[in-house]
Amino acid sequence: MEQPEEPDRAAEEIAAERAVDPYRAPFDAMVRALAVQDPRFVRRVSVPRARRLGVGHLMLLAGLVSTLLVGVLPLAVGVHTGSVVLLVIGALGSTLLPAGAPLAVRIVLHRMRPLMR
Repeated sequence: MEQPEEPDRAAEEIAAERAVDPYRAPFDAMVRALAVQDPRFVRRVSVPRARRLGVGHLMLLAGLVSTLLVGVLPLAVGVHTGSVVLLVIGALGSTLLPAGAPLAVRIVLHRMRPLMR
């Protein structure tokens, strides 16, 4: 017995998203109009792929990595060795970097790609 071929689920999901999204058509029209004026514009506002890291993901990653490297690691070494300098650096890094690093990433990315949100 032959089994019937299943249609491509990814294509169906994309078609379903486009059918449900009321903002898709105006966005596409706006991008087409702006592409005529400035062809480089389309590259700056292209819709990110689902597998690509977004701004929020990069902000979380930067906050986590910077907190671990400049906060937790010096704090642990400072506690182990009794170094006051490392304790202060670790305490400040653990306190300030979880909020500061994501904001810095956001500022940098908005300057590089101003229309990306």
